[in-house]
Amino acid sequence: MSHVYVLVNQHQQFLSKSNEWIDGRENNKLFRTEHKDVAINQMFEANTRNVSLRIELLECELDGKKQPQIPAEALSEEPLLAAADDPAKNAQIEASSAGDPDELPQPDPSETPPQHNPEVDPQPAPEVEPDPQPEIEPDQYPGTVPEVTPEQPPEQSSEPLPESSTSQA
Repeated sequence: MSHVYVLVNQHQQFLSKSNEWIDGRENNKLFRTEHKDVAINQMFEANTRNVSLRIELLECELDGKKQPQIPAEALSEEPLLAAADDPAKNAQIEASSAGDPDELPQPDPSETPPQHNPEVDPQPAPEVEPDPQPEIEPDQYPGTVPEVTPEQPPEQSSEPLPESSTSQA
């Protein structure tokens, strides 16, 4: 095992073993796994708790103490100030990353549904009388004798077959 996978979000915060987002400077507290499929499953679980997060896998080499070496460019500019110790501050960080529904982009007025819904108050369909059934005169269909006689199939025709096809060698 020369590398492990850790999870990082768009705020450059890392998932800890206790499923909290931390700044990643304490690498012994980070969630890590050597199996990519386990890391992907954990990424989906974390994303279901907060769907506004954009979580990525980060492959890290291990140091001599078997701890992940987080690259400096992956760490945030300023460390989180004890957010994991203060539940109120942690909840505030989670709420700020989730986005306020009032601040979400509103649809264009042309895309809004109409004020009157025709399905709620349907207009009755106009009644139309059905067309009368046409009457069939008995003279049209004599019943037993067809007007056109079918032609005789070629197998039963009275014409002689060519000799090449009748003689068998």
